[in-house]
Amino acid sequence: MSKENGFIVNFWEIIFRYLSYFSLFNLFRLLFPKLINGKFVDIWVLGHLILSIVSIPLILIVDSKLVYIFISIFALSRVFEIVIYQINVLLFDEYRANKNGKKYVLHGYRRIVILLLHNYFEIIFWFATQYIIFGYLFDFNVSDSSISFFGAIYTSFVIMTTFGFNNIIPLSIVGYSIVIGQAMIGLFMTLLSLARFISLLPNPDTMDDMER
Repeated sequence: MSKENGFIVNFWEIIFRYLSYFSLFNLFRLLFPKLINGKFVDIWVLGHLILSIVSIPLILIVDSKLVYIFISIFALSRVFEIVIYQINVLLFDEYRANKNGKKYVLHGYRRIVILLLHNYFEIIFWFATQYIIFGYLFDFNVSDSSISFFGAIYTSFVIMTTFGFNNIIPLSIVGYSIVIGQAMIGLFMTLLSLARFISLLPNPDTMDDMER
């Protein structure tokens, strides 16, 4: 391996390696290492997607501050876990393996795209819960965006894909932080999803010799 110039890659590799330790999944990996396999990861991702969907009607039905606080903290921790994991997969996992002289392989390209899409929509649903819980921090141009199941999902989807400032106006620094945070995550996840999907498309043959 050729010697790499600069330190920036190693610097951020260390940062994101340690950030990955602060997750519920890493705790499970430490406590139950024999359980962690491809099937467990699939169940983990699908289960949390379902949980994120169920959490929306739960906070609309249950009037409890403890429930709101628990769901809000858990939602933000899951979004953090997803983003750190995806950055590590995209930029650093293969780099770490090569640096340690190990072979880096995936279970499958299609599988990683499908799991990525699960993560993408899970983030949308988790942020939908935040717009319900912290609805007082925003001015919604659509009257039911903060109090209905589909209204909250619509608001979250718009912000995730288009920054959404035509649909929602933050009224405080915390509100701006939530919207800008989701918009930045949405931009990253959208570009990553497109890149993963395009990589699966077959590359057709060309009759141009210079393109072969």
